[in-house]
Amino acid sequence: MTRSHLLFLALPLVLVFSSCGGGGDDAIPGGDGELATLQLDASFPEGFSYLSRIRELADGRILAADPTAQVVLRLDLDAGVADTIGRQGAGPQEYDGPDRVLPLPGDSTLLVDLGNGRFIVIDPSGEFVSWTPMTESAENGEARTVHPRGLDDAGNIYADAPHYLEGPPDSTAMHSINRATGEETRVASRWHTEYVRRPRGSKRPMLVLYDDWAVGTDGRVAVVRANGYSVDWYFPDGTVVEGPPTETERYPVQEAEREAELEVMAATGIFSTVLTGEGGTQSMQMSRGIPASYFENRDGFEWPETLPVFRLSGTVVSPRGEAWVTRMMPAGVPGRVDVFSDQGIRLGFVELPTGAKVVGFGSGPDEIAYIARTDDMGLVWLERYNVIRGDARR
Repeated sequence: MTRSHLLFLALPLVLVFSSCGGGGDDAIPGGDGELATLQLDASFPEGFSYLSRIRELADGRILAADPTAQVVLRLDLDAGVADTIGRQGAGPQEYDGPDRVLPLPGDSTLLVDLGNGRFIVIDPSGEFVSWTPMTESAENGEARTVHPRGLDDAGNIYADAPHYLEGPPDSTAMHSINRATGEETRVASRWHTEYVRRPRGSKRPMLVLYDDWAVGTDGRVAVVRANGYSVDWYFPDGTVVEGPPTETERYPVQEAEREAELEVMAATGIFSTVLTGEGGTQSMQMSRGIPASYFENRDGFEWPETLPVFRLSGTVVSPRGEAWVTRMMPAGVPGRVDVFSDQGIRLGFVELPTGAKVVGFGSGPDEIAYIARTDDMGLVWLERYNVIRGDARR
């Protein structure tokens, strides 16, 4: 028996809803100016179909996974060359829909293998050394699939808690998961619009309110609040810092924005099928990309009047311990990230190339950002930028 449904990890779940704009009477302006500029340092000469995150290795090379092209590459951006790691399939050195690469201790890497529904550990030489399933059956018989948002320096996975756990219908807990023992620890919670079952044939709501979140390598968790646009921090020692609401612009949703968002959904959404075997055991098969039939009825979507303030799953924590929050901007204009301090104060913004997103950072003494830029033809280009702040720009 199978059951298929859609997930939007870059825009979590089918409900890809709108963030609230300004923060009301208590909102503060924050840093409204440009905090830093990006200076192009290197670009890989061949395009990708899709990039989620990249992983910088100790020697400066990059691991990148493209689930659409079915390839994991080890790149040398300075030389403009790459070699392929593994191959497509279901065997020991194979993957099916390699989606995300995340750093593990000792220069190893955790590969999210969507098609085979498993995590693969890649050692520093590029060998696949262990495998664990992404999906397990819970005591209540439901399948629980772990979609990692990030890892810390100890290799713990950070992910949303299972939906079947008791709790308010408008919030989800985030857990850290010990990979060795499976023990889970609640680290924070995020708010979202409560799901309402709609009559069959009704319009599908788009851009609905959700908090976003990200984790730093030291285990600090940033939660970007949709109501009031603020950033709260949850630190490993139990300290919680609640940032103030921040004023920001709101942009109308017009035809260009609707078309652009549907293109993003088609490229970033995850189509999943739950398989139920003998004895009720469940497994899940997943792939990037939403079937074209989902978008055939363009009148079947319900849109808000204004864009969300930020893009879901677009927040990353930098090596400086800052939250880089990806803004949702009007179609065709340069991208932007708002940068928040570890006190939740907006320091300013960094402008991105049009069609670009931050997919990683460098680990050396210089501040480096890796950008995935999508061109007009839909090809994705991996670029490395120096981040130039303050007086260094003059």
